[in-house]
Amino acid sequence: MIHGRPTGSYPSKSGFTRHHKLAVMDVSLRLLRAFLAVAEERHVGRAAQRLFISQPALSQDVRRLERELGVTLFTRSRAGMTPTPAGEEFAAEVRRALEILDRAVAAARAEPPTLTLAYTPSIGNRLMPLLLPELERARPGLRVEERELDTGEVGPAVESGRFDLGLAHCPDPSPRLSRHVLADVPLVVALGAAHPLAREDAVDLRELSGLDLLIWPREVAPAYFDRLLEICRAAGLDPALRTGPRRALTRAYVLASGTAFALLPGGAAHLAVPGVVFLPPRAPGATVTLELLTRRSDPRPEVAAAVTTLRQASRALL
Repeated sequence: MIHGRPTGSYPSKSGFTRHHKLAVMDVSLRLLRAFLAVAEERHVGRAAQRLFISQPALSQDVRRLERELGVTLFTRSRAGMTPTPAGEEFAAEVRRALEILDRAVAAARAEPPTLTLAYTPSIGNRLMPLLLPELERARPGLRVEERELDTGEVGPAVESGRFDLGLAHCPDPSPRLSRHVLADVPLVVALGAAHPLAREDAVDLRELSGLDLLIWPREVAPAYFDRLLEICRAAGLDPALRTGPRRALTRAYVLASGTAFALLPGGAAHLAVPGVVFLPPRAPGATVTLELLTRRSDPRPEVAAAVTTLRQASRALL
C-alpha cells in the first residue's frame, strides 16, 4: 500500500496538484497497475484481457482510484478511455515508479534483467529468428520477451512504456524516442501469380500502372505510407490507392486477383502465399529503414547493451 501526506498544493500544467499526488490515501499496487493498463490500452476491454480480469472489476478499480485521488483520470466515450491531462501525468509517474519497484524486486531476488521487445509482422517473418539468437548469445544474463504488433503500433507501444525496445520499418518520429537505424531494407513487389509481369525476374514500377497499390490508411503509419508513395512516384508511377488492413497479406486474395499490388520489405519474399509472387522492383533506392526504438528517458544499462548487440548483429546479418 502507498501512504502519503500532503505537503503543499502547487499545481502542475495539467492541474494535477501536489496535494493530489501526496494526499493521504491507500492505493495498492494492483490499482496502479490496473490504471496503467487502461491508460496504455485506452480501452477497458483490451486492458482487462491484458490483466486477465473481468471488465466490470477493472472499471471498478479505475473508479476507486479516481475517488482515492479526487481526480478524473479518464474521459470516457463509446470509443474507449482517453486519459485526461492529469491522467497522462499520473500515468508517466506511475510507470516510472513501477519500473523502479520491479527492478528492486528483481535485484532482491537476484533475477536476470528482462526486456520487452515489440516488432512488426514483416520483421517477424525472417529477421527475428536471426537477431534474437545473437542477442541471447551476446547477453546470456538477459531475458527478452518479444511480441508481434501491427504496423504503426510499435513506436507508440515503446513510447508509452509497454515495451522497452521496438523494431519497425520507417517509424514515425517522436521526441521521446531514440531511433537507431539498423539497415536499409530492399522492398519487393507482391503481385498476383497470374499477372503477365509475374514471369519476369524483376518489375519496373511504371509497368504496374492500372493496378491499385494495396496499403493501409495513412493515419496508421504516416512516415511509412509516405515513403512507399515516394518510391512509386520517383519511379514514374502514381498509383490509385486501395486501403486495407495493416497487414497487406491478410488480403492476399486481392493481390492474387491481379487488380492490385503491394510493396513489402524483402523478408516477405521467403513466404509461400497462394496466388502471389514476390519480385524485386527495378527502382533505385527502393528501400525502407529498419530501426530499433528505445525511450530517451530509459537509462538502464541492459537497454544500452541490447542496442549495441542488435546494431552489431544487424551489420553482420543484414
